[in-house]
Amino acid sequence: MKKLLALLFTFIAFTPAFTQIDAGLFRYPDVSKTDIVFTYANDLWMIPKSGGTAVKLSSPAGVEVFPKFSPDGKRVAFTGNYDGNADTYMIPVTGGVPVRFTSHGYPDRVVDWTLDGNKVLFASSRES
Repeated sequence: MKKLLALLFTFIAFTPAFTQIDAGLFRYPDVSKTDIVFTYANDLWMIPKSGGTAVKLSSPAGVEVFPKFSPDGKRVAFTGNYDGNADTYMIPVTGGVPVRFTSHGYPDRVVDWTLDGNKVLFASSRES
């Protein structure tokens, strides 16, 4: 009987450890003149620098990381993993459907924008 109670207690004590929600952290922030963009729970979020409520920019199934504002602050480039490979994407700060910039077998990581805001700089091992 004592063994059964010990086993039951062990099961109850460790069950919450296996049922925790996989919550993401606030990561990879970037700052424009007026806003902050960051990754939380594998999605892109934006909040005014003055404070307020964060708004989700993207919600497709997959992971979005390394967001970077364009120099004019109207677009955000980021690395997205939607189909098993990390590629570079862009989304307007008003939200919408991400536009894919790269598509090949090697992973890409957004680094920044060019100063004129016409191109996205990214790191890749495809031509190293």
